Amino acid sequence: MHLFYFREAWRSLKHHRGLAYTAIVSLTAALTLSGVFLLLAHNVELALRLVGDRREMVVYLRDSVTKEQRDGLVARLLQLYGTEVTYVNKDQAWKELSDQIGDRELLEAVDTNPLPASLRVKLKPELLNYRAMDDAARQVRVFPEVEDVRYGGEWVRRLDELGLGLRRGAMIAGLTVAIAIVFVIYNTIRLTVMARRPQVEIMSRLGATDRFIAAPFVIEAMLQAALAALLALGLVFALERAFEARVVAVSFLPVTWAATFLGAVVLLSWMAAMLALSRVLRAVGP
Repeated sequence: MHLFYFREAWRSLKHHRGLAYTAIVSLTAALTLSGVFLLLAHNVELALRLVGDRREMVVYLRDSVTKEQRDGLVARLLQLYGTEVTYVNKDQAWKELSDQIGDRELLEAVDTNPLPASLRVKLKPELLNYRAMDDAARQVRVFPEVEDVRYGGEWVRRLDELGLGLRRGAMIAGLTVAIAIVFVIYNTIRLTVMARRPQVEIMSRLGATDRFIAAPFVIEAMLQAALAALLALGLVFALERAFEARVVAVSFLPVTWAATFLGAVVLLSWMAAMLALSRVLRAVGP
């Protein structure tokens, strides 16, 4: 019986090539745009993750802090805020500043090293956002060993806003493409059923159930959507290859993302086909 459904779906595709091609091309165009956005979202997420791994809180120490006090502070920071704490003494801080400035004459004009020793704290994952980092910085500032705390608050805030905007954009793009898929599949199924109205009416009069009549149409819609999704992924891959060859390295969608994309498209096509058939079969039935 299942073979019959697939055979009928394939026969319908061949007999209504123009309608099928139009649906596939329309879906491929919409899905390609969605795939490009997914590719952008994936690469921006990778970049944000990389930058997020480099977020750190710099704790400047008072000059009077002893080694025992410093070790105690390191232990508290590891317990409460960080996964790793690196101590930078005054000489190391001065060397890093010298390497950044590169002007020896300017630095030689300074008689003494004014830079404080510091602790660079690699924060726990749950603290890698603006509000959590700000709260942690305010708490660390009250420690008696601490002179000041820096974490690049404005930069972190803008980074968080970028990530939030990206997620909202992905939701809007996904919703728009989902509506486009439902619209295209709905109208394609409706036109296909109308084109085969005499056959559908005969089957209905002979006692065929709506499920029996609808199954080939649903399979046809799912095949069209799956083919369009595969074509869209192929186009996105080609664009990614061309972009990487001409501009910068770009990472293609992970297998899980591509599989989810394909599965979501097929599921939406099934829903759209069932919605269309529930209405159209009532109109063409006896």
